[in-house]
Amino acid sequence: MTTLRTDLIPNLFPNGIVSVSKASTAVMSVPVVARVASTTGTIGTVTGSGTTSAPWTATITLMSSTVGLQSGDVITATAGTGTFAAGGEVSVKAVTGNQSITINKIGGTIPTAGTVTNITEPAASTKPPFLVTGDPIQFTNPGNRLTFTTSSGTFAIGETISQPVSGATGVVTDVFATSITYTATSVAAFNTSNIVTGDVSGATTTPTGVTGMHQLMTAGANNTNLFYVNILTPTTFELYRDAALTTSVISTNFTTYTPNAGQYTTTDTVVITQA
Repeated sequence: MTTLRTDLIPNLFPNGIVSVSKASTAVMSVPVVARVASTTGTIGTVTGSGTTSAPWTATITLMSSTVGLQSGDVITATAGTGTFAAGGEVSVKAVTGNQSITINKIGGTIPTAGTVTNITEPAASTKPPFLVTGDPIQFTNPGNRLTFTTSSGTFAIGETISQPVSGATGVVTDVFATSITYTATSVAAFNTSNIVTGDVSGATTTPTGVTGMHQLMTAGANNTNLFYVNILTPTTFELYRDAALTTSVISTNFTTYTPNAGQYTTTDTVVITQA
């Protein structure tokens, strides 16, 4: 079997980024979030004694969803007429339907029957579980933003903005009253001294602020937005320019990353062969 070519296909689902460090090997951090599994629920009759051998047990019904919940998951909930009560640990005993689960609680005080809201799983990393060392990712928006006091005209999403003096260009991804976000299309950086123009809208402005690590759009493999990761922790990984992880991304002199503003996608490797 002969390999004709290997393609990298970006997934469509974007993942959030907390930060990218300015360092001799750039380190990226991803968000930690708590997932609300159900916005509603009603705790039924509670039985048991709260011990390991005989935990308090109850059924929760009238849930908005049970998707993603599984046996053993630790959960919390906001008290209403019912409550999980103080102390101890509440976990899913079984998922009994698309609107119901049974729970166990060990320790603390006994839960109270009644309504609860926001049944939530503990905060966890948003790093895709299948992402491992050596895998490729692509930045789709490294948090770039131009701020301004006024503009002549309104910039349009999807148009190219340019600043001829600096040589910087980018594509507008969102428009606000006094700022725009963009994906850089050049290595050059926008500055706060010269006019920026939209090629479709004709809008112009002189930025009062420039934020975002725009270099990420061209600092990867073959000067693109493609990078390879070295997983450090469940929420952090290093960035490299090659699959062998021999050439790290040196971001020391990059502009500062805008916190919680960027996105990346994972990438599937597709090998096309011929028998």
